[in-house]
Amino acid sequence: MDHLARRFLEGDTKNRDLYINGILLKDRTSLESLNKKFNDYLFRISLCSYIKKSIVFASIDLRKKESTIREKEGLYLNTLDENFDEEKINTIPDASVNFEEEIYADKEYLDLCEIFTDRNILKAIHNLTERQKQIVYECIVKDKKDHLVAKELGISKQSVNKIKNTALNKLRKQIGGE
Repeated sequence: MDHLARRFLEGDTKNRDLYINGILLKDRTSLESLNKKFNDYLFRISLCSYIKKSIVFASIDLRKKESTIREKEGLYLNTLDENFDEEKINTIPDASVNFEEEIYADKEYLDLCEIFTDRNILKAIHNLTERQKQIVYECIVKDKKDHLVAKELGISKQSVNKIKNTALNKLRKQIGGE
């Protein structure tokens, strides 16, 4: 506090005169005026200090947020070249897309009638049981192995194979017989 009082008195000659009149000569009005000016001086210092600290902490928070975003999300496609301190364009390799998987990926069970347009095939499919339709769809259309279908449905591989063969024979008879 002594440091602040010295700076207050050295900063303005009027303050020094008020100090001499108020403290040394015991003038009450000079002392009250000096006290008011010093309190204003302290308020300005506190306000400036508060603003400075607010700016510093806000910039630290902003830097932390930006760093967190860069780490978590990787928003920037361009990367900073360490050798030259400039951005370079980051290329993204094209990935091959299996369109059949994309089409059927969202649907758990696709109606086989949506795949076939021939009326004879649709009639034959309609005559299959729901379990036969499900296994034909999984094994034939989705091209899954029998053991994977069996695991998904909670039945044996032999049951899947038997139901699939029964369904295919049924379809052959109905389509070939008409």
